[in-house]
Amino acid sequence: MISKWRNWFGGRRGGVFFLLLGIGIIGIFIALELRLPSAAQLQTVTGRVDWTYDSRGAMYFAARTTPQQFVVHVKGDADGRLRAALRSATRLYPVTVRFDPRQTNHPGFLPGDFHVAYGVSVGGKEVTSLDDVRASYRRDNLVALAMGLVFMLLGAQRLYIYRD
Repeated sequence: MISKWRNWFGGRRGGVFFLLLGIGIIGIFIALELRLPSAAQLQTVTGRVDWTYDSRGAMYFAARTTPQQFVVHVKGDADGRLRAALRSATRLYPVTVRFDPRQTNHPGFLPGDFHVAYGVSVGGKEVTSLDDVRASYRRDNLVALAMGLVFMLLGAQRLYIYRD
């Protein structure tokens, strides 16, 4: 049984598998990169933060003067500055949020829709921008690109070795 697995994994079928796996992972990288909005797609609202809710992977908050609710994902706030600024600004300072109205999240533990925040200013000072968020995501997405390339090269090498 093990020798049959080794033959599949180390042979031509394994090469096709690794090649397709690499192509699929690179496709995921492209999809993740295209999901980030451009600056022209973002809308801006200003208001005072009414409440915040921290979860393991995100911080949810709502502004009193806007009907939208927002979410800041951990990946978009790698150093935690934005979440700390929002906590300290609750009911004190005006907050300006830039978000894509087409992207919403629906957590099961909070009511309503939450828009992903791609830029936040607290009290007139910019805490994070779209470029900061994009850089945080890009660093992680490049891991997918590197893994995809490694698997593609491994698959191509095996197909070359086991060619007819």
